[in-house]
Parts: sequence; C-alpha cells; structure tokens
Amino acid sequence: MEKTVYDIWLSLAVVPGEDTFFKLRESFCDSEKIYSLEEKELALVLGKKTSECKRLLDKDLTRAKKIYEFCKKHGVGILTYGDERFPTSLREIPTPPVLLYYRGVLPDFDASFCVSVVGTRRLSKYGRRNAFSISYDLASAGAVIVSGMATGIDGVAHAGALSAGGKTVAVLGSGIDVCYPIEHKTLAREIVKTGCVFTEYPPGTRPERFNFPKRNRIISGLCATTLVIEGPERSGALISARHAAEQGRAVYALPGNVESKNSQLTNLLLKNGAKVCTSADDIVRDFEKKYAGIINPFALSQSKHPKMEDVLSAYRVSATSAEDDIFDTRPHRAARSSKKKISEAPQEPSVKTDSDVSDKKVKTEERTPVGFDERTLKIYKKIPRGGSCLIESLVDDEFSLRDVMRSLLKLEMGRFVKLLPGERVARNL
Repeated sequence: MEKTVYDIWLSLAVVPGEDTFFKLRESFCDSEKIYSLEEKELALVLGKKTSECKRLLDKDLTRAKKIYEFCKKHGVGILTYGDERFPTSLREIPTPPVLLYYRGVLPDFDASFCVSVVGTRRLSKYGRRNAFSISYDLASAGAVIVSGMATGIDGVAHAGALSAGGKTVAVLGSGIDVCYPIEHKTLAREIVKTGCVFTEYPPGTRPERFNFPKRNRIISGLCATTLVIEGPERSGALISARHAAEQGRAVYALPGNVESKNSQLTNLLLKNGAKVCTSADDIVRDFEKKYAGIINPFALSQSKHPKMEDVLSAYRVSATSAEDDIFDTRPHRAARSSKKKISEAPQEPSVKTDSDVSDKKVKTEERTPVGFDERTLKIYKKIPRGGSCLIESLVDDEFSLRDVMRSLLKLEMGRFVKLLPGERVARNL
C-alpha cells in the first residue's frame, strides 16, 4: 500500500493546530509506524482518554484511500511531512501539519524568500493601495508572497504579486476543491499557473470559521517574515502576527491614522515591537544579506506599478472599501401628486431621465451616481432586473470582456451588483 495513505489517515485522526502529531513524531519515525501502534503504546504518549487516541485506534483506511484516489484523479499534490520538499521552516514550527494538499507549481521554499502579507477583509483605500504596491514591489524583487486568498487585503496581495510576474502562495481554510470565497475562483486559477494553493484540510472540507485561525500558523510558518497591512484590534491578522512572533519570525506593520479603526492593530503591533514598514524597501534591505542571490534590491527602483483597479478587475479580486461608495448622497425630492405623496421606487444608475410613476404618470428625476461613465451605465442596464445573467453574455461587439469586468468592478464597489457562482452577475435591488 502507498505510504501516503497512512499519512492521510494520520492527518484525519489528529486535530490541526494541536501538538499531537509533534508528540507522535518525536516518539515514532513515520505514519505507518504510528498506524501500527496499540492502545498501550499510544497512551504512553497521549494519555488514555483523549479523543485523538480513540481515532488513532480506528484502523479503517477507507476514507484515506478515497482521498488518495481523488487526489490522483484530479491532479492534487500531497506534500507530506517526511517529503524532502516539505518546507524546513514549516517543519520547525511547534504544531506542523501532517501533510499539505496543493495545486499548482510547488516553489522550492528552502531556496526562496517568503513574505506573508495579511490584513482585514474590510479594508480601506489606504490599506488596499499599500497592500498592492508593497506586494508588487516585493515580488518584483524576487519574494514569494504568501497569504490566505480571503477577500480584502489577502486578495489584493496575491494580485499585486501576480501583476509583477512573481510567485504567490495561497493557504486555504477549506478543502483544496472548495474555493472560498467563490468570487476568487479566477484568482485561484491564476495563482496555480506560477505558484500554488495549499491546505491541510482534506478535500470536501467546508470553510468553517474555526479553520482559519489554525491555517494562519501555516501562513506565517512558511515565511521569513509577516507584514500586517491593517485591521481592527481584534482582527484575524493578529493571530498571524502572534504565530509569527512565537515562531521566531520578524513582524512588520504598516503605520496608520491613529483615528482609524483599521489602524488599531498595526499601531498596537508597532507599540509592542513590530518593525515599521512604509514600503517594500524596509523589508528587502533587512533581508538582502541573508537572502543574497535570491532577492534583488535593485529591482525596487525599476518597478513601475500597473493601474491597480485594472489588475483587481482582471483577477476578479473582491476588495471593496467602504470609501468606494459612489451613491449620490444629495437629498432627492420625492414626487408629489395633488392628493397624496408618492414614494419613489429604488433608482437605477442612469443618465437624467423622466419616468412614469403610478397611473398619473408623475415625473421623477433620476440622478447619475458620481463616477459612472456611459459604458458602465449601458452594461448595468443589460443585467436583468430580478434575475441574473452570465458575465460573458454582456460581451458583444461594443464591449470586450475587459470592458465588462472593469465596469462590473465599479458597480460591485458601489454595491449596485453582486457576483454569483458560475460566473454570473445580478443587480442588488
């Protein structure tokens, strides 16, 4: 039988993020040996009453075999702890994973300079701009950008690295066959062309909330340093920063406005010893000697950033900021009849026009939301009211797919539309 089947069985028996595997590995050489252990032998290491001990006594390999066959069929790689390609930095953390499922091109982690870029899902324009530019510059200098492919800062960091022609690695809190968030399916497909997507969770695992704090130890464990872009004080990025510090990694933080909630975490980290990062140069200069020949500090002065909005649109990255709200906030005068006040229906983003309201055809004025161009308005009007349509159906002789995606990004930022599974889009009514 393939040894990997025993590794899969062991990964199903132990709880991610706990020290059970570390204890077993110290006492026994590999997963096949652990599989053969009897209750007395396990009890000496783990104790008698642990739930993991009970699972380790279940010798049924049926599920492990099914997962192994699934991975073979669908081209999913399995990187086990004992594999020589397993990152040394990750092997040395207190709670290493038994294995990692992956898709894409596996980097040589031991010969790479990896930087994790993390932050809040509810990002600001300031955070989005810096996450993109710093990730772009780090990737231009040869760094591998590692993040969690979540909405917000994570997605922007991946997109920045990709647009620089660099490598990026996404660590999921779900199974390798479960793209979360679904909006980042295009981003995931782009990542695996030059980098890879990792997870310790078996195929089919849903993105449960408690999975994500555990996967953060892998994000920081793969990297020489962690950069926190922004987040509130209790942001999940704090967990990544804590893991990095516990693992002996350097922690950097982007300073922010002391009055901004999204700067609470980074300013707190800076007060407690994190290093200041205002540009990629701060990180590259600190590590250029240690990673000589791997990172190129001179590339920083040569990098020219592409237009961020175009890149995020091309990769369909979900990174809407509250500051992107483009609704017209000026007061609208409600139309009145001679007998009673008539309420207006929700308005579409449109050029100035007259519409009939009720049987009396009372005229109302629609205002164009700030920042909308004629192309975006036309594309919006092609989306059916009360339904959805394929994004590709909006492409025609007048509008290319690039035109459509640019306009949908604007509309999504303004909360006029929402992207749906299956490459579909619908109006937000």
